Amino acid sequence: MTVAPVRVGMVIGQLTTGGAEGQLRLLCEGFDPAQVTPTVYCMSDETTPYGALLERAGIPLRVLAGGRIGRVRGLRRALAADRIDLVHSWLFIANAYAWVATRGGGPLVTSARNCKRSGRVLDALNRRAFRASRAVIVNSGPVRDYIEREYGAPAERISVVHNAIDLERFRPRPADATPRPPRVVMVGRLVAQKNPLLFVTAARALRARVPGVHFQLVGDGPLRATLEAAVRSAGLAACVELTGERHDVPELLREADLFWLTSDWEGLSNAIIEALASGLPVVATNVGGASDLVAAGQEGFLITPGDATSLVERSAAILSDAALHARMRAAARRRAEAFSLARTVAATAAVYARALGRGLA
Repeated sequence: MTVAPVRVGMVIGQLTTGGAEGQLRLLCEGFDPAQVTPTVYCMSDETTPYGALLERAGIPLRVLAGGRIGRVRGLRRALAADRIDLVHSWLFIANAYAWVATRGGGPLVTSARNCKRSGRVLDALNRRAFRASRAVIVNSGPVRDYIEREYGAPAERISVVHNAIDLERFRPRPADATPRPPRVVMVGRLVAQKNPLLFVTAARALRARVPGVHFQLVGDGPLRATLEAAVRSAGLAACVELTGERHDVPELLREADLFWLTSDWEGLSNAIIEALASGLPVVATNVGGASDLVAAGQEGFLITPGDATSLVERSAAILSDAALHARMRAAARRRAEAFSLARTVAATAAVYARALGRGLA
């Protein structure tokens, strides 16, 4: 007997540039349509760039904008009209909308992708959403522990499903034929969470230790002007490039030699996984799921948040030792291969099957 594919409603707050949004797109495109047919419900009209990319791939998109009550009602109606079998909500705002819209309706799978609180009302809604869920998907062990402790999420319903990476798009460059100055890169929004001022402080100190090193900070955000001023004040205008938002990140990573992430908090960093897939040693703050990705002395090093001295010391050690750098490059790519899209798709489909109490075709 042929089993119909599961109709899954993916609920998310926006489809702007972001890690969760990119993961949603990868997952939707990666499902076998004989098993899972996704429809995306965006709870705002902020749909650039991923809305168009989803529609181009043939993934139905419903945009639900307006007031909060109207969005809840619109989501409830849309889920019924599309005959959705299971709702999968992404991030804390989407969890709240999905829980309210599905009360008394079909099964709900909520998610958590970072370690943060969201304010009294949203925190309370998420506690209820987690308790009402048939399953909760998280992207790392530390996020699992966090939502158990802070939100009371039922431990027996939580599944760790790591983020996926496109291993063809992100890949190492061939071995260099000629020497060139080393390049350090960081990819992330210019917001307080990422602590990009630490990047500038450490760049100045590393420049004194590793002559000729260049730096690229890839991304944009509200701290752009502050960082431009900090770069000028530190006398780094000739060696630190603030690139703004770019669409050639795989190529920029491929040309780099070392990856930094200076965040004060994270979930499971897509940027680190992309760097590993590109064969880059990583020096990152030990926040969120970083320890799921980087083992000290293998793919790179983890440091205490805010510790510029350790960031510089570890980076200088990697860049000044060609043999160590080569070993870490190879280890980084090997580690990234554990995050293939096929594994993430299979693990997510298995969560859906358990939530529905049946197997998938």
